[in-house]
Amino acid sequence: MGSEIIGTGISIPDNVVTNQDLARIMNTTDDWITTRTGVKERRFADPGVGASDLAVAAVGNALSDADVSPEAVDAVVTATMTPDYLAPGIAGLVQTGAGLGKIAAYDIRQQCSGFLYGLDLADALIASERADTVAVVGTEVHAGFLPWSEESWETVLGASDVISADDYQRNTTFRAWSVLFGDGAGAMIVRRGSKDDEGMLATSLHTDGESFELIWVPGVGFKSRPYVSQSDLEEDRHLPRMDGGGLFRKAVRLMPEAAGVVLDKTGLALEDVDLMVAHQANDRILEGVRRQFGMGPEKVPSNIGAYGNTTAGTLPILYHELRGAGRVPPGALVCFAAFGAGAHYGAALYREPRADS
Repeated sequence: MGSEIIGTGISIPDNVVTNQDLARIMNTTDDWITTRTGVKERRFADPGVGASDLAVAAVGNALSDADVSPEAVDAVVTATMTPDYLAPGIAGLVQTGAGLGKIAAYDIRQQCSGFLYGLDLADALIASERADTVAVVGTEVHAGFLPWSEESWETVLGASDVISADDYQRNTTFRAWSVLFGDGAGAMIVRRGSKDDEGMLATSLHTDGESFELIWVPGVGFKSRPYVSQSDLEEDRHLPRMDGGGLFRKAVRLMPEAAGVVLDKTGLALEDVDLMVAHQANDRILEGVRRQFGMGPEKVPSNIGAYGNTTAGTLPILYHELRGAGRVPPGALVCFAAFGAGAHYGAALYREPRADS
């Protein structure tokens, strides 16, 4: 029986940073960012707030929405590329912070595809009868990943008007990717369904290791001795390297390809899909996906303008908003799709349970 999503919740930081705010610390404009990415503003967590903190709040909100007690959860799956610490992962912090008891807690690292992989893992645990109810959360705090000095942060958050020439130049050097990201978390509570033509219908997950360097962080890893060195920091090897053109071409082709696989598995057609909930990486990518499918924004919606790319958080945050807006009625056919670093990508087909279920 297909696993059902019975509750959703999000946790979004209060600090709003607009494109105009970013223009105070680097050579950019609202038009430059909007045209290239679709992002108008993003949220950033306060110092000392980690991905686990946002995840705990999102899981708590999802449990309330589902009217499920923490004690009823059998497993939790956390997806993030920005953990609080290098080791261990955040799953244990989320498990204890959300009051879930000493259950199995999984950390997964598929970056922008992390939540999709987590949803599939939850469905597999339920299908194998190792769990009846699973919490899945995608959470990111990219603020600490951004190459901005404390002076830059004070200026971008409106606490100061000061920016040095060196900081301004450095921030401009990394603007191609730093303007994309924001912080946030989204969670779902998934439980065993009662019908085989509702809930999770099919998944198609893939990894293309040959595309590993489309986006990656070359330093700060245990292939090196020590795993982080002063030269890593001086040469910015602790920051991402990104092939924007390659990412665009792969994402626009492979997300629709994976969606086609799950439709073929179920014998359903593209015309049957009511919503395509795709990873919110860049509005140009979303527009390319729309062209591939021959769908408009009403079927391939976007919220990147308000949040930026929240990596593993994008799918659950968008889905939560769509549910709240009444856009996932009983019987709706939803296709989740994602592409991210690794390169990991895939799709999942989900039928919202009907009212008589």
